[in-house]
Amino acid sequence: MELEERESIQRCMQGQAYCPVNLPRAIWFWVAFALVSAASAAANLIWRDPALPTLFAIPAIYLGLIRIPVPAFAAANAASCALIAFVAERDAGGIVTAAAFLAVSCLVRRVAATSFRHYSQKRQYEELFMDTMLSFAKSIDTRDPYTAFHSRNVAGYAKRIAEELKLPAAQTEAVYLAGLIHDIGKIGTPEHILSKESRLTEEEYEIMKRHPEAGYDIVKNIARLQELGIADMVRHHHERVDGKGYPHGLRGDAIPLGARILAAADAFDAMTTNRSYRQKLAVETAAEELRRHSGTQFDPAVAEAFLRTLARDGKLQAQESPRGQAAPAQTAAG
Repeated sequence: MELEERESIQRCMQGQAYCPVNLPRAIWFWVAFALVSAASAAANLIWRDPALPTLFAIPAIYLGLIRIPVPAFAAANAASCALIAFVAERDAGGIVTAAAFLAVSCLVRRVAATSFRHYSQKRQYEELFMDTMLSFAKSIDTRDPYTAFHSRNVAGYAKRIAEELKLPAAQTEAVYLAGLIHDIGKIGTPEHILSKESRLTEEEYEIMKRHPEAGYDIVKNIARLQELGIADMVRHHHERVDGKGYPHGLRGDAIPLGARILAAADAFDAMTTNRSYRQKLAVETAAEELRRHSGTQFDPAVAEAFLRTLARDGKLQAQESPRGQAAPAQTAAG
């Protein structure tokens, strides 16, 4: 697997995700722990109510949730127990309260550590599944020599468009990863259709049109891909802004932005690479198709952003001749 693809998977799968029952070692968690501990101690010093020592259960839970090394955890517990023994009843009751604090803290830490381990394993399984899907996506491309680098090209174009639209880094990475796996649903498409050297019949085309939904079915159960919207990008990358696309005939902004980006990138790469049934179009010709179908097939803002990136990269300066018989179009993905 290419290094860029591997790093993209890691960034997308990790992102801002966190284990909901095991808190990171962020400074504000320590601040919260200190404030809660101080508040519990102050309440016990001001009001001598037998029920108030139970307030120390709150900082005990906080301490158990924070991921820190065992020595630091032991030191924090020792300091907390000393504080409890000082502010609570200075007799057997204070010792019992301190012991209860220690027991709660250790129990929560054990539960949180187990949960985090399971959570980490789940993430590893998801990354492994992503690796497998990317391998399958590449194998789909290589089944047809005319589409050997299609997914990588689409991902590269899509990333450039997302950057031009000033999307957040996480969303840009998600669009790139969606581009790499956008055709994963073709795993179930019959070989004779994928490799056919002439135009598809109407019946064959209907079978081919199933691949976005099939791809969605493959990736929809990966939680991180759902969170990032990648599953929906895969599902809707053949929709058109005029509502004449598939699989659901969505229109305009009802189509996820990432899917609208993929639609333009996918179509452009298809136009500028040779296919078994036709020669590739010149880059200028394909760019003109983007302009001509802006607002019908393609999102206008996406099409304009794509054209700006092509112009900035110098791909629209040279007029290829004859029309439709251009030199190979360079791609943002290499």
